[in-house]
Amino acid sequence: MIPRKFLHILILMSTVLIADDSVIDLKLFPRPTMHTSLLKGDIVIDGHVDEPAWMAADSITDFYQSQPYPGHLPTERTVVRVLYDKDFLYVSAILYDSEPDEIIIESLEQDFDSQSSDSFAIMLDTFNDDKSGYAFLFNPAGAIKDMYINNDGTSVNRAWEGIVHPKTSIHNYGWEIELAFPLTSLRFNPSDGEQEWGINFLRRVRRKREDVYWSPIEPFEKLISVSKGGTLKGLRDIQPGRNLQVKPFAIGNQIRTEEKTNDGDGGLDIKYSITPSLTLDATYNTDFSQVEADEERVNLTRFPLFFPEKRDFFLENASLFEFGDISNYIYRMSPSRYQRSFTLFHSRRIGLEGGEQIPISSGARLSGKIGNVDVGYLNMTAEGTENVPQTQFNVSRIRGNFLKKSNFGAILIDRNSNGADRDHQSMGVDLNFNINKLLIYSYLAQTENSGDNKDNTAGRMVVAYRDSKWDLSAYYKKVGSGFNPQVGFIQRTNVAETFVTAGMHKRYSSGPFLSVNPYMFINQFDNLDGYMESRALKAGLDIQFMNGAMLFAGITQTQEVIKSPFTLYEAEVPADDYKFNNLSLYYRGDRTKFITINGNASIGDYFHGKRNSIGISASIKRGYRFLVDFGVNKNLIKFPNASSVNADVYTMKIKYNHSVKLLNTLYFQYNAADEKLVTNFRMNLIHAPLSDLFLVYSNISDLKGDDKDNGMIALKFTKLFSL
Repeated sequence: MIPRKFLHILILMSTVLIADDSVIDLKLFPRPTMHTSLLKGDIVIDGHVDEPAWMAADSITDFYQSQPYPGHLPTERTVVRVLYDKDFLYVSAILYDSEPDEIIIESLEQDFDSQSSDSFAIMLDTFNDDKSGYAFLFNPAGAIKDMYINNDGTSVNRAWEGIVHPKTSIHNYGWEIELAFPLTSLRFNPSDGEQEWGINFLRRVRRKREDVYWSPIEPFEKLISVSKGGTLKGLRDIQPGRNLQVKPFAIGNQIRTEEKTNDGDGGLDIKYSITPSLTLDATYNTDFSQVEADEERVNLTRFPLFFPEKRDFFLENASLFEFGDISNYIYRMSPSRYQRSFTLFHSRRIGLEGGEQIPISSGARLSGKIGNVDVGYLNMTAEGTENVPQTQFNVSRIRGNFLKKSNFGAILIDRNSNGADRDHQSMGVDLNFNINKLLIYSYLAQTENSGDNKDNTAGRMVVAYRDSKWDLSAYYKKVGSGFNPQVGFIQRTNVAETFVTAGMHKRYSSGPFLSVNPYMFINQFDNLDGYMESRALKAGLDIQFMNGAMLFAGITQTQEVIKSPFTLYEAEVPADDYKFNNLSLYYRGDRTKFITINGNASIGDYFHGKRNSIGISASIKRGYRFLVDFGVNKNLIKFPNASSVNADVYTMKIKYNHSVKLLNTLYFQYNAADEKLVTNFRMNLIHAPLSDLFLVYSNISDLKGDDKDNGMIALKFTKLFSL
């Protein structure tokens, strides 16, 4: 074993420093190539890059900034090596840092906030098709963030979890990382000869807001831009495994509603790769007890709220089944960045009815690629209850890819309750066309005809353009009065919606601002019965600060034509033509600080009255293990001749993460309007890769005393077997 003191002298001597400090053109710079070789000797994955095998491997040191100074050389040096054997792909990195005491670690949690932490990341395009791949990000404490990429980054499965063995260490010269990726967990085409994979590396120095890439990309692009990766050569005679994963679970729980019930149960999840690019997932006696509670939200509109899916089985490969008002992450193509207005398929319709959990007895999902076509099929069986019959859900999705980021697809959704009046079908086709800086999103959907000759179709056409300066987009959307996606979600029907926006982008390399984005939009809904239903005019300004903080501000003028009165928290809004103004602010502080302050405000008129919503939260961190988050969201609505409506939500979240393998969260939410207290505790011990022990307590208390507490405590054990 080479002493570490001399090891790093050898590293410095064995790599050639770049003498030319000229700035490269990120658009024209050629894609780089690196070589790997077969491992000779042994490597211990312990976070110390000190084995002779590493010293004999080729290294790469040429990285270039994406931000804050695009095309410049990095301010800190990075050395990366890649080796392999018949079982693993090995990656090591030495990340030199001139101020190691200033290294920032945001969290130990899986899927940590990588924008607020120093990190090292790798992208693997194992089919070398410039479209699909894997991304893994690691912080200096060894926390993991992983995802599966499709269609060159336009579709990302953030719920995907890969198997990797990481170890890190921090030293007085920076930090080191060693990684071992089991070849059985990666999909690639088996070959007896040499393989070429797409690959890229990212190193983030958070305190400097510095992102450097081995294969350079432009500032508005991400690691998930698969086509911008370089090439890894030298992989010979490697074979993927059968990629069969079996994950049984056992659970014991106590459920308390009107009476206590004790129960024990078990189930099974199976994942099998039928081909290197096509995977079958099956589940039996599915359990979601470890899923955290929904965030309490106050609905101050006359339209339903969209609550996101949180269950792991449905989150994985969810992007394949997306259909509706889905926007590419680099475009502003809706009036709200947070609220989804329509999706033809929403997996929360499976196993959840009016807030009640319906047991799911079994299910299967087939997803992946056949040639250049994405295919997906989902079948789930929800058990019957006293009020809901047993129901089969079938979702079929196909999407053909062309060019680099364009696709054309179709979806078919069927809900079958053995002839009950809950049977439902819906279908749709969509075209997403992306070439250079022009993007066209379109879809046409139809739900089953209700028999009353109402228009049961919906469609949208989006045209958008974005370059380094401009952000332009417009869309037209029409939803018939009979359109009812019962296995999806929609806010408004019987309307035609028009949206037009224009914005500018300005990026900075120094000073307090990272980017400034002023914009304007008009969003109008015309009722198909022949009158304007509502119109919103907004002027906004989005600012990202160099320290990671963000500020979004806007002034909106809204016009609403109410034909029928409606009730909002026991206050009536009469039929009339209203016009009112509103100021909105949202601020998120620098999450690397000991105390982070976040805030939001919406102040102004509301129909014929006033509406003021103010929220503030404070996050207090002690290192990267302990966090306390306090929050209050106060909502006051005052209408003439009516009592004031106070709809407030209070939250407190306590996190203590002992290590990347032992995570604990305690969460309290109080909804003052409904006088409801939600308590949720979750302990997660990751005892092996993708294998967990969960202890979960959840309780909903009605403080008015009208209903009894609804609670649950569960102990769940899972174990992954890779065969």
